[in-house]
Formats: sequence, C-alpha cells, structure tokens
Amino acid sequence: MILRRAERFIARELWLTQAAVSVVLLLVIIGGVLARVLRDVAEGRLPVDFLPGMVAFGAFKGIVFLWPVALFLAFMLVFGRMQRDSEMTALQASGMSFAALYRALFWVAAPAAILLLVLMTMVVPRTEAQIDQLRDLAEQRSDLVGIAPGRFLRSRVGDQVFFAERMSADREALLEVFIYREVDGESQITVAERAVPDPEAEGSGFLLLENGYRYVGEPGTASFRMLEFERLRTQITEPDPTTRRASLDALPTSALWAQRDDPEARAELEWRLAMPLSILVLALLALPLAQVPPRTGRYARIPAAIGVYVLYANFLILGQGQLADGRTPLALGLWWTHGLMLVLWVVLAWHKGLLRLRPATPRLQDGGGAS
Repeated sequence: MILRRAERFIARELWLTQAAVSVVLLLVIIGGVLARVLRDVAEGRLPVDFLPGMVAFGAFKGIVFLWPVALFLAFMLVFGRMQRDSEMTALQASGMSFAALYRALFWVAAPAAILLLVLMTMVVPRTEAQIDQLRDLAEQRSDLVGIAPGRFLRSRVGDQVFFAERMSADREALLEVFIYREVDGESQITVAERAVPDPEAEGSGFLLLENGYRYVGEPGTASFRMLEFERLRTQITEPDPTTRRASLDALPTSALWAQRDDPEARAELEWRLAMPLSILVLALLALPLAQVPPRTGRYARIPAAIGVYVLYANFLILGQGQLADGRTPLALGLWWTHGLMLVLWVVLAWHKGLLRLRPATPRLQDGGGAS
C-alpha cells in the first residue's frame, strides 16, 4: 500500500511539473509565433484581422510538437530533485524497485502518448488545413497581400521593378509608389501617390495608380516624355493559373495511409506516429539519465538530457527527409531512430543497474560517484 502511494505521489509530481514546463514553453512559442505573424502583417503578406487565428493555430502546432521535450524535461526535473533530496534512496531502501518507478513514470507517459497520437493523426492535420485555408483566403482577398512596403519587388511582368514606401492606415492602399520597366528599349518610370487593387480586373496582380506621372524615354538621351494621370491601370504580379495543392501535412491520416506506398506520404505518416512514440522512448531514457550522485544539483543532468533530445530529434528529421526522398526503404521507415535510442537506453540502464527488477541495496560510497 505504501509503495502504491509512492507511485501515485511520483506520478502527481510528474504531472504538475510537466504542466508547469508546458506553460513556460507555450509562452515562448506564442511569443515566437506572434513575432513571425506580426512581421507578415507588417510586410503585407497577411491582413491584420487574420492575426488572432494565425497566432492561435501556430501556438497550438508548436506546443504539440514540443510536448515530448516538455514531458522529458519534467521527468528529469522530478527525478533530479528526488535524487538531490535523497528521496530516491529512501524509496529504494523501503523496497521500491526500478520497475515500480517506471510504472509510476508510465502512468504519465502512456496517457500523454495516446493523447498526442490522437492530436497528431486527427487534430493537427485539420489545423494545417485551416492555416492553408487562411493563407489562400488572404491571397484572394486583396491584391496587396504579398507586396511588402519598403522593399523593391522585381516582377516577371514586363521585367519591372516595383516599390511602395508604405501602406495606408486602413491597409487598403499603397502610398508613394514607384515603378520602373523597359519597353522596346525605352525606360518607363511611373510614380503615383496611391495604388489600390483594381476591382474590375480578372485575377490578381492588377492595381489602379492614382494621381501620378509617367516618364518615357531612352536612357542616355535628353528626350523624355511626361504623362500626367489621375488613374492608371497596371499589372504588378503574374497570376498563377495553377490550383494550389494541399500540403501533405494537411492531408487526413486516412488519405496518407491510402498512399503509404508513396515515399513522401509514408514519411509524413511515419512522422505522425513517431511523435507520440518518442514520448515513451524519452520516458525510458529519463530514469537512467537522472541517476546522479548524492548532493548533486537537480539540474546537473539537464544539459545531457537536452543533448539526447536534440540528437533524437535530428535523427527523426534526417530520417523523415531520407524516407521522403526514397533513400530509406519503406519497411524501415523511421523505426531505426527509435531503435538507436532504445540501444542507448539499454546501455545506460545496464550501467546504472536499472535492469534489476529488485531494488539495489543502498551503500555508502567514497567521493560520491554513483554507478
């Protein structure tokens, strides 16, 4: 009974710590996503009213992808504190085995892995589809989206260079516009006070210039003609005749399973399964990594844990790229990355004595180096 209570105590500590770590990571993610989306809004890539939706979807994606590392850090912090306060030694002396510690650990890791599996296979693809839909809607809503004020835009239409100093306060017009293009060996320089989307144009990229001048002439000569206009229609970007294809990460999992013989679809499918599986693998690694000598700080093994996670994550990213390119057999998939981490766990667990089902007898050590 006492050992069961100890397991519940450890599981509760793990849940509370991972919640705190997840909140901190969420705040960091929201800050990063907000900065990126605000930059897109300032450069005219997104309308300002799309800001809340893009931040919410981006923050949700970020916390889902970083949840395994949040849990891993929580495991390391809890076990590190228990080692520092000699609670781990007391539990082992009272008869608690490493198997019981792992049982408490997986009370947290297993539900988290199941929940992440549901999110990765069902919720995240819909979120990706919503993000794609918002960006498509932003491009269709205004021809000014994609034109960044304060930057020169070189267009394939007439090999012209376009520049706008700033956007209007309502973000519906470009102010102080400059356009340069060459036609039949003559230079055309057009300046205008305002540029707004042409409501009568079919397709995107057509603007109406208001209150400006056009200078036409041959470079190197003094013969230039000036045309003053109140409204002038011009094309800035070339319309894209192709239909935007849905990205793989926005496809439903059932569609990916139907295309599992395709390397790219298989790589995305394996990635969605790898994320929840990584929680279980990291949970196995947490206990041997957290074994530190007495009187050692609770953060002593955090750098090593971060190094293991970075190695694991890079293996997953590398494996996904190789699988999508067809350089890895489909049958192997991303399983080799989990296999490498399991080999690492066996080595660490054997070195720390965690593979014994019965608890080790505590003993005093000179110099404080726990084996």
